[in-house]
Amino acid sequence: MIKYPITIKRGPLALIKNIVIVEIFVGILLVLSVYAANYEQILRLTLAKFIRYDYALVLSASLLQLFVTFIVFLRWQNENYEIREKEIIRKKGIFSVTQKSLPLKDVKEVVFKQNLFEKLTNCGTVVIRDLNSKKILSLKNIENAELIADTLKSLIDRMINVSKDGKDQKLSVLDLILGGENQNLEFKESFRWDIKRKFVNKDLEKTTMKVIASFLNLDGGRLIIGISDNKTPIGLQDDYQSLPRTDRDGFENHFNHIFNAALGAKFRQFVKLNFEEINGRDVCLVEVSPSDAPVYLKFNNAEEFYVRTGNATTALMMSEAADYIKSHWREN
Repeated sequence: MIKYPITIKRGPLALIKNIVIVEIFVGILLVLSVYAANYEQILRLTLAKFIRYDYALVLSASLLQLFVTFIVFLRWQNENYEIREKEIIRKKGIFSVTQKSLPLKDVKEVVFKQNLFEKLTNCGTVVIRDLNSKKILSLKNIENAELIADTLKSLIDRMINVSKDGKDQKLSVLDLILGGENQNLEFKESFRWDIKRKFVNKDLEKTTMKVIASFLNLDGGRLIIGISDNKTPIGLQDDYQSLPRTDRDGFENHFNHIFNAALGAKFRQFVKLNFEEINGRDVCLVEVSPSDAPVYLKFNNAEEFYVRTGNATTALMMSEAADYIKSHWREN
């Protein structure tokens, strides 16, 4: 289950942009204000009494710049959005934080937008409109904005369906991605294609099988292939192109081949594959149920035993594995 609230912050590049804009604005104001006040005389009557005039000028300008930067940082630091089960809350402020709540039941439309700056920084804006088609909230300069927009649409659709039939809906892949990695959920960028080195890397297949084995040997879990650690949809296209059959069926056939060789065909019944399109890219949700017997990973004529510890996949020595197996499957 997703743990609410989900907090979304504006990216650090938004902070840099705001600092630059404010610095330019303050600089223009200072230049214009020179004509309205004699700052040299003011400095000579204050700071210049204690230090040289040129030092006083540099010090006062530096202090003003530091103050402006601090104010802009506080505003950025205190501004975030919280997605809850039935509402979105925007928090903002400088020295005190105020909140604005938007019930999801009042939302009519969720729109993803992206200007040139946001494209360059891999950010975007999510515009939310109410039942009267008025813009009531903009989540500006946030990472994975398109993913968040799709997730909000899914959450709103689920609320509508629940209100119609009174039954809760199953979590979508979007919900899972937004919720982030945890003990029962992990993301993988690809199954076999090494994105950084641009070739098929069988070690990646082994890593995926390690995670699945750890889920099988504990309480089950989910693995989403085609998603980076920072929740960005990478997609399976590179994996597809590395296979004889370049589509979902080709991917699943190859997955089955690797699974049967590494973990054993008899455990395939505990693993279900679902494909879904996110932002125009295929991702694969691997849903793993707990196994009814211990599962060993077999690679290069060696057997390894893995379990899930927190957010990590941990290998146990054979002596540790024996004790774990004895206690875990006896309890089950």
